[in-house]
Amino acid sequence: MRKGKFFVSLLTATVLLFSFVVLLSACDDTPVAPTAPALTMLSAQGKDIVDADGEKVVLRGTNLGGWLVQEGWMCPTEQADTLSTMKTLYSRFGRDAAEELVDIYEDNWIAETDFANIAALGLNTVRIPFTYMNIFNFLTDDGELLAPDEFTLRDDAFSRLDWALEMCRKYGLYAILDLHGAVASQNGNDHSGDTSGSNLYEDSAAGESFRAKTAELWGLVAEHFEGNPYVAGYDLLNEPDNASGATQWDYYDVLYDTVRAKDADHMIFIEAVWDPAQLPSPSEYGWKNVVYEYHHYNRTEVNIANFSFYASKQFMEIAAGHGVPVLVGEFNAWGDEGRTVGDPEQTDPEAIYGVLEFYNGEGWHWTTWTYKVTVYSLSAVSTWGLYNCCVAEGKVNPAEDTYERIAEVWGSCSTEASARAYDDFADIVFEMAKAPFGEGAPAEGYSILQV
Repeated sequence: MRKGKFFVSLLTATVLLFSFVVLLSACDDTPVAPTAPALTMLSAQGKDIVDADGEKVVLRGTNLGGWLVQEGWMCPTEQADTLSTMKTLYSRFGRDAAEELVDIYEDNWIAETDFANIAALGLNTVRIPFTYMNIFNFLTDDGELLAPDEFTLRDDAFSRLDWALEMCRKYGLYAILDLHGAVASQNGNDHSGDTSGSNLYEDSAAGESFRAKTAELWGLVAEHFEGNPYVAGYDLLNEPDNASGATQWDYYDVLYDTVRAKDADHMIFIEAVWDPAQLPSPSEYGWKNVVYEYHHYNRTEVNIANFSFYASKQFMEIAAGHGVPVLVGEFNAWGDEGRTVGDPEQTDPEAIYGVLEFYNGEGWHWTTWTYKVTVYSLSAVSTWGLYNCCVAEGKVNPAEDTYERIAEVWGSCSTEASARAYDDFADIVFEMAKAPFGEGAPAEGYSILQV
């Protein structure tokens, strides 16, 4: 069972939002933040992350999931994946109108208020998922997919990321730039933007072109953000689970070298799918200034007790001994009360608290999945998001809905207009964002590891 109590309320966070972070402009409702202290470039030093002065920095934050790559389960769109949605919008409305609709969505799903909210929760990091579709022109005007060698750089390739980095500067946040979707997909899942297959590692001329274009993307990103101190680093591939061992590591090495050719200084985040044993020793490839990243989802239906799941994560990290900082880049937690094993009285909030206590104690940096999810009635609650966005009109159907309805629904999904905090989650995050870091378990042990 969870030890201690939640001593912070959403009201406290709201007061901080308006008294510490945000001053409302006299002429409109745009948040105006006081000048945040300037941040400096981060680097990995042993198992620590340090700033330019050598002081330890703890990354604790959240993901901007669903913003630059929509996922149907958490966003207001009925879709198989983002690629299908974009092809449909292009074919129905043409390039210009389709892009106008995307702009409406992206302008609303994440706005300046959201960066203010994140800072007010005591967090200092946003992990920003994006895909090749944000960087390249990848469709013909009528929605046909181009071959990678026909892709061209979008005129606005970096406008959204540049704006996000400006918001990070304004609110004192670091950004992790996370490639959620490589060309042709590294996992075939909806969160890669493409469910048609996992073809990045295809052993063919086409596969070579997919990998080359993905590497080209990282060269462009690294060149664009070189020297930007608000970029914590580059997350090379999100959950690339269709390759393993040397096949995966060798391609990571290609991406690592591509980034380093353009940017020698930023940290590089390298993901395991799913545990430390699935990554090599950094010295095997000569990787320096890297952070190893894991994602933790002990879903209730898997029926593994939390104490067992997280004890195994602790053991595997110790056994691997990679000697680099650890980021849990995505996670959620569910209590054992929905399982047939473990503590039958452990609730979801107790599990969330226990997991964050565990990460803090072990000295693992963390970013929750995710900041915001869609619900469809005022009474609904999703435990996935720090904020629940109510879109009462229901999801958009890109294949059938009119331009006007799509614009209306996507234009209604701003946090300020239609979202509320999931208090249990937000209050715990607020508390644990300022808790001690790397000091080991409390005297009574980690609550999540109690049998």
